[in-house]
Amino acid sequence: MTAVMPGEGTRNGAAGQPADHLADPPAQTPAASLAASLADEDWLWEALGLGVEIRGGEPADELDELALRRLVGLALRRNPRRAHLLVSRVLGKHLPVPPEVALDAGARLAALVRALPEPGRWAGPGPAAAPVPIVIGYCETATALGHAVADGLPNSHYLHTTRRQVPGSTPLLEFVESHSHATHHWLMPQDPDVLAQPGRLLLVDDELSTGRTALGTIRILHAFAPRTDYAVAALVDARPPAARAAFAALAAELGVRIDVVSLVAATVAVPVDVTERATRIRGSVGTAAAPEPAPGPAVDGSAHGAAGADAAGSAATGGAAAGDAGSVDPADTAGVADPADPAGAAGAVTRVTVPWPAGLPDGARHGWSQHTRERLTAELPAVADEVLAGIGAARGGDPSAGGDILVLGTEELMYVPMRLAQCLVERTERRIFYQSTTRSPVHPLDVDGYAIRSALTFPAPDDPSRVSHVYNVAPGRYEDIVVVVDAALDGRGPVPGAPAVDGLVVALGACAPVTVVTIPSHVPPRPAPAAGGHPAEGAV
Repeated sequence: MTAVMPGEGTRNGAAGQPADHLADPPAQTPAASLAASLADEDWLWEALGLGVEIRGGEPADELDELALRRLVGLALRRNPRRAHLLVSRVLGKHLPVPPEVALDAGARLAALVRALPEPGRWAGPGPAAAPVPIVIGYCETATALGHAVADGLPNSHYLHTTRRQVPGSTPLLEFVESHSHATHHWLMPQDPDVLAQPGRLLLVDDELSTGRTALGTIRILHAFAPRTDYAVAALVDARPPAARAAFAALAAELGVRIDVVSLVAATVAVPVDVTERATRIRGSVGTAAAPEPAPGPAVDGSAHGAAGADAAGSAATGGAAAGDAGSVDPADTAGVADPADPAGAAGAVTRVTVPWPAGLPDGARHGWSQHTRERLTAELPAVADEVLAGIGAARGGDPSAGGDILVLGTEELMYVPMRLAQCLVERTERRIFYQSTTRSPVHPLDVDGYAIRSALTFPAPDDPSRVSHVYNVAPGRYEDIVVVVDAALDGRGPVPGAPAVDGLVVALGACAPVTVVTIPSHVPPRPAPAAGGHPAEGAV
């Protein structure tokens, strides 16, 4: 995470503290002391020398820190050049969460957006403003969050960026995130004119660190279709003062209003040697005696009980760091589940055909209107009933009784699984959790106070030349796993040559019985837009 760096001796946001006041990283700690420190929820923050600051660079008080810690956990990247990442406890991406938690986070952001001043009326060329908000979420992490925010904005139209190349669909605009393991993503609206509709345009992301991607997006969109008002909504606004000034400068340059809303605004202060600290931790903690993980999910929704995850095709839980790349790296494939070798798949696999009306999109890759939202709400109960029936048929018993169920989305396909999970909550007494697979490579450590306890790695269903991951899913944690894919991922859909999801199913099947729910992949026929792609360089 890019953040303010006030000096080498910074701890808990306080500048000027000498370096010897920092907690020693685990590599320099005796084994007995290390085992004790791992039980402390703050051990990784202290070992990396991270602090929390509020706007203006002032040290955060306990309430500010608590607000941040409630939203995010901390983990190490599998990248020797980048140390750590904040892992959302409410998003449902890296960590499993009850679906109502993720939906509530979006609803709270939507309430903040509704409280903004009414947009002005554009005086230049182009349309005048009207109360029809356009919402754009960033793939892949914020696709469902953007949906949930748009749900709380009446009459809004939602669209998320995508990294999938869809035959027959030509990108309208292209964006580039230099920091990302997958740098390019596109906007592919079925109706390009939707971006020219008047009204506020809202960008949704899980976290703002530098804000450069948001600024680049606003610049490109303003050149495509100017308007008076832009806003950015994020769970965490971690921009340092210079980045906040850049937003004001762009607003003045374009003559527009740019608002930013977030559930928490705080900056993580990073010491200059943070990458070296992270390297020492990655190389040492995996071999240290770790406390026994508690069974079941933590309060933040993270799953404990990761013993035996490596047998399920998981990534290694220690050792050398792997590259943070979008293609398959030899270090990434060491523990990749092999679809040709199903020996590790201990759980049964059931495929469920669910009722899905023709023309109902699987997500907002090509656009999502209020009417589409209402159609999904009407159809989901029947889908949930079929899923429960499939689980019941596979286990030969009452599907509404038993242990925890995980509903797993696949990369950009997050919103429908999240809504399905919520529908299952209303139909069973079993605890339901929701999360998604991800491209992001994270270093797992099965120790208390660490966000990512285990990792499963497998060939990405839509592109086997790279790998995908799911975190904190391990044998014995769930009684059933429901994985939701679109038809383009399992070879039965309109994307020619799409591979099977066997690698994912093998990895999950070693943890629990798997129910695969396939919904049609929506690829709308439309002519190629006249406008070409315009890259927006930046990094969040």
